[in-house]
Amino acid sequence: MQKLRAVAVALVATVVVSAGANAQQRNFDNSWFWGFKTGINTFSVPDQGNTSTVNFGVDWMITRTKGGLYVSADQSIFQKDLNFVDPSSNTGDRQVRVNDMRRLTLAGVAFPKHFGGITPYVGLGYSLVVLGDARIFVDSANTFPDNAFFDAVESARSRSAVMGMAGVQIQTRRAAVFAQETMLPSNNRFLFSSVLSFFEFGIRYNFGSSIDQ
Repeated sequence: MQKLRAVAVALVATVVVSAGANAQQRNFDNSWFWGFKTGINTFSVPDQGNTSTVNFGVDWMITRTKGGLYVSADQSIFQKDLNFVDPSSNTGDRQVRVNDMRRLTLAGVAFPKHFGGITPYVGLGYSLVVLGDARIFVDSANTFPDNAFFDAVESARSRSAVMGMAGVQIQTRRAAVFAQETMLPSNNRFLFSSVLSFFEFGIRYNFGSSIDQ
């Protein structure tokens, strides 16, 4: 993960040096941006510690001069096994295999100051996170799970939460590169109860004015 962060920072620095002089704030304000992003999703698996997986998705940002609206959809690809508490089991828990994670985000964003074509931003909003699948295993030490356990796993497969975001976008005419960090607080009613952290970078393109002429 640290290597990926270093690569992203180096990429951003390169773009700043090579294109900063030609970047124009007018290509950022009052615009519709569509973008593609990739990065790393970091979370903690119970009894296994922190893990990082590849994340990719698309986003949409409507800008004004000092603020705007941010919408995104993305997916992390992985397969993880974890133990989920079940009082009816002989062992007190059961193994559950989880595949992939999907996330939808809606946030308000603020642009405190422009530095030519470089625009740092912060955001606050809401995210819905859903795990793609949760397969329950039964071995010789377990009794067969009851309906209450299936319901508990299904309920813990998704969560919604307030999210915070900070990033920077570097404008080069209509195209732009960006890097951002998004975090969701921990929640013990989710299969992954830890803080969810998403470090992402990508490309956005300005498709025109967001103001009705």
